[in-house]
Amino acid sequence: MSAHVAPPGSAAVDAAEVGSGSDDDGRAMIEVIFLAVLMLIPTVYILASVMRIQAATFAVTQGARDAARVMDSAPTVADGVARAEEIAQLALTDQHVSTEGLDVRFVPAGSDCASGAEISPSLQPGDVYDICVVAIVTFPGVPSVVTGTKNTVSGVFTMHVGDFREGQ
Repeated sequence: MSAHVAPPGSAAVDAAEVGSGSDDDGRAMIEVIFLAVLMLIPTVYILASVMRIQAATFAVTQGARDAARVMDSAPTVADGVARAEEIAQLALTDQHVSTEGLDVRFVPAGSDCASGAEISPSLQPGDVYDICVVAIVTFPGVPSVVTGTKNTVSGVFTMHVGDFREGQ
């Protein structure tokens, strides 16, 4: 058997020479890694922001529900309001949401928490009103100077004072 040897300068290329000595060795891997990191950073940021919004939404909803429960079981309106604010702070702290800017409001049933007229709560049997817990959402890596107090979430719970409760 004889090996066929192509003369120098001919078009025939030996299979062993393909890919050896190329200047692009490993360049495709660097491009893929660079593009993966370039896509990963915004994806992680968006995911972290959505998780912050979800945690804040859960916290204010839980805070409003628990605030209504402690309000209904309070001996006086003043005690109920104090307990409602405390339980709302606890609900936000539990979800690692800042309690700075927390607002516990009492509005007529069915009213909007942001624009509804605030009422003074009562514990008279049969009274119905909404308890709103409003909190400011902060995003990771964004200073509050940029976002301000416009990023809020609110939780609402309609409170029905028990019919068999003694009036306060």
